[in-house]
Amino acid sequence: MGPTIKPCTKGIWIWSKPIEVENNHHNEKFHVLVVDTEGLGAYDEEVNHDTKIFLIAVLISSLFLYNSFGSIDETSINTLSFVLNLSNSIQLSNNKKVEPEDLSKYFPSLLWLLRDFSLKLEDTDGNTITAKQYLENGLALQKGSSEVTEEKNKLRRLIKSYFPERDCYTMIRPVENEKDLQNLNMLDDNMMRKEFLEEAEILRNKVFRKIKPKMFNGKILSGSMLLDLVKSILDSINQGSVPVIENSWNYVVQAECMKNLNNIVETYKKDIYEYKDKNKENQNFFNDLEKFQKNKKILLLEDFKKSAFGGDTSQDFEQKLNNKITEIYNNFNIENSKFFESKMLEAMEKNSKILCDNFETDRYAKNYYDFFMDLENLKEIVEVKK
Repeated sequence: MGPTIKPCTKGIWIWSKPIEVENNHHNEKFHVLVVDTEGLGAYDEEVNHDTKIFLIAVLISSLFLYNSFGSIDETSINTLSFVLNLSNSIQLSNNKKVEPEDLSKYFPSLLWLLRDFSLKLEDTDGNTITAKQYLENGLALQKGSSEVTEEKNKLRRLIKSYFPERDCYTMIRPVENEKDLQNLNMLDDNMMRKEFLEEAEILRNKVFRKIKPKMFNGKILSGSMLLDLVKSILDSINQGSVPVIENSWNYVVQAECMKNLNNIVETYKKDIYEYKDKNKENQNFFNDLEKFQKNKKILLLEDFKKSAFGGDTSQDFEQKLNNKITEIYNNFNIENSKFFESKMLEAMEKNSKILCDNFETDRYAKNYYDFFMDLENLKEIVEVKK
């Protein structure tokens, strides 16, 4: 937070060090990236700037914290009025009309954070209510049928449709002295109100309880998949076009399939050359190699299927992987055939020379049995090398 009206954050900033989180939304620890965006309504930006920032933030997040000051009233709700045109800023597919309920599957849960909040949380009858109920009351449809009322209700319907999972949290002003508000980024914790620090800790725990791994089309995204998703969205926006969910997902799937394919190919190469190193003296090298290759191929294709996403794209890459493994195996066979052929020729030359030398010494003239034994040994050597 800066001490002037000048925005501290421009565009989108990411805290580069992931935070490790453990909660009941996933069966193991996972890493969270904290993303900060500039505030809405910047006076020095073009009209669609807020929509672009908002769109990127919600598409890559699993929990969206929306900051506003004071109470939930018509003014604070109207700051989200750009969501009215959100359906024009994104598409599910190239030929499908966007419905808010469809988009909500790709949007994060919403936590509306009310800063510098000083009111009592009570309903019209004076009963104490939760911050979440306060939010729901604020988003309740207004009575009446005028054009103004309908416009207000349209915005409320969209907010609730885009964020079916939503919550609210309130925080008091961090300091009492007005001048200290202009230097919050310089103050030590002990200079802030104790109640504020307690609420900040509660908020932190609340966030870590609510946060989930980012999912897209029912799949949990890895770090590299999230990067591919961001790249696809940014490419569309920077080219002046509308992000298409289906295209972005296909981009992620293709990139992930290619990564898995390359990893499996490298594993296959490593394994097959390890087999070679361990079996150089194996007399049944090629027969055993064929069995080894068949089993290895089955296992690696099964591993690829487990990591794949289904659909035509994954099947195409599965076929590419199958062809690549076959190509590597054939080249490996050719390479080793040449190796063993040279060994065979070397053995033939060596043993043929023995035969010729023995002829010159008349050894075989005295003992034909030795000749046939040496000839049989030569035959066995050639057959083994094959």
